[in-house]
Amino acid sequence: MELKHINKLEKPIAVEEIRVMVSPDWVDRWVELDDEVWTSRLKVSEGFLGKEIWISRDVPGEINVVIYWADYDIWQSHDKSGWCIELDQQMEQRMEGHLLSMEFKFKKNQNFKCYEMSNV
Repeated sequence: MELKHINKLEKPIAVEEIRVMVSPDWVDRWVELDDEVWTSRLKVSEGFLGKEIWISRDVPGEINVVIYWADYDIWQSHDKSGWCIELDQQMEQRMEGHLLSMEFKFKKNQNFKCYEMSNV
């Protein structure tokens, strides 16, 4: 195992965490819509590094999204722009009442990716 320090001389990677709850039978549909609505826009956004979607085995309808940003300030400038609100509204409309909640974890505890471990 190798423990690697990320961005040792630069700013650490900002990590956005979102907990989404949907009707359990709408999880696959949410993932499809998220790709169409959000991921397609994020891919062309400055500072976007990647995204993970985690589906809970034990809590039906729970989805955890982890988004990696090259810079906290760039990410926050996107968050304050109107397109984020528009995309949230599109998701809510297209989920037809099956989007139950969204919790943005970073507002409580901001995380930065500084290390990763790999089998190299």
